[in-house]
Amino acid sequence: MIQQNLTRRSFLTLAGLGIAGTALAGCSGGGGAAAETTEDGKTVILFWNSMDGSRGDALQKVVDGFNAQSDEFEVRSEYQGSYDESTGSFFNMANGAGAPAIVQIGEQNLQAMIDSGLVANVSELISAQSFDDSDLLEQAVNFYTYDGAMYAMPFNCSCPVVYYNQDVLDAAGVTELPTTFEGLTAAAEAIAASSDVTPVGLYAYGYALDQMVTNMGGYVVNNENGRKERCTEVAYRDQMAVIFNWVKSLNDAGQFSPFSSGDDAISGFSQQQCAIYIDTSASARQIIDACSFNVSIGFLPVEEGTEAMGIYAGGGALCIADGLSEDVARGVMEFCAYATSPDVQATWAGDTGYFPISNGAYETETLSAVYGEYPQLQVSAEQLRSSKVNNITAGPLCSQLPQLRTDLQTALQSVFNGGDVDEALDTAVQSTNTAIESANQGVA
Repeated sequence: MIQQNLTRRSFLTLAGLGIAGTALAGCSGGGGAAAETTEDGKTVILFWNSMDGSRGDALQKVVDGFNAQSDEFEVRSEYQGSYDESTGSFFNMANGAGAPAIVQIGEQNLQAMIDSGLVANVSELISAQSFDDSDLLEQAVNFYTYDGAMYAMPFNCSCPVVYYNQDVLDAAGVTELPTTFEGLTAAAEAIAASSDVTPVGLYAYGYALDQMVTNMGGYVVNNENGRKERCTEVAYRDQMAVIFNWVKSLNDAGQFSPFSSGDDAISGFSQQQCAIYIDTSASARQIIDACSFNVSIGFLPVEEGTEAMGIYAGGGALCIADGLSEDVARGVMEFCAYATSPDVQATWAGDTGYFPISNGAYETETLSAVYGEYPQLQVSAEQLRSSKVNNITAGPLCSQLPQLRTDLQTALQSVFNGGDVDEALDTAVQSTNTAIESANQGVA
């Protein structure tokens, strides 16, 4: 098995990105001090999460459910900020005293976690603890697997989707949701001819951009998305040019409205400042509830005549600290079994808008009821479940994925403002490739 080790230089590189700290001692992992116990003798399992607001409440509901049925373990969930912030805090602790047994990461943090040497090989824990992983969606497992081993337990999965103001589409005579860029352009023209609503709105969302490349059948980074061997440069150029030129054509035609952020886009869509926009499925329930009109959700587009490859399992997953005691490791895997079980995943999906990573969840009455009330939520799940399973849809494994997305966001904002597509992409490619080269020099 290929094992990468984080040197001091690469640790400092991560620190500069805000996703690692300066604590270098003990980078091989050690699990910290002896496990804490409650007054009634339960072993405490510390869980750092990145869910706030209503999602945080839903996560606490999962934790409380586990604690209520466990006689041996008590999970204590603590919010640590965004995925990048919780990952950085985890690196700072270096598995020392007070470090968590479980940390929730975003998909963009996976390579850095593997490089750190601080997280356990989940496949080995699955084997050691007789964990039944047969019910996990293979598309979700695909992303978090590297060199034949899984390094994080899928938990809260989402993907970008296309949101539509169905009332505006109906008035424009658009009878089917588009599946191609050309179809979206035709819908935009029909909307422009029949409504005062701007047809398409977007914000510069790097995650959605690299997922669109995946759906178009392209690798985001080279070496088969970093799955064959460590990536050394981006590979998205051809597909990204199609996306950027599509945006430019809409902008030039006066059929496009740029937004400054995800919150700005949700507000703009709900206030009918645009009829079509792309955002994460994790916000689907929030968006549907916020709109006074009928909302439809569709798959990401591809070029006409191109078969959709599908998308990778974005969202979050649970990394497990390396070097845990046997007792704590057993408790962690019991919690993972509970959190990924069909009924819990079905309830979690209904409470949040994430889609289940358990095959069995799709057969539950709970999820049937959720999809009965919010049929749109089923679309994002089907987009992942219908995705092919290969190294394209495994998604990009790259320690500089946050930088890659930031560079793409800057490039797209330039196009929003009338900038040249090729120049914007040239700048993004050069910036990301430089960051990847620098980071790779620090990995033995």
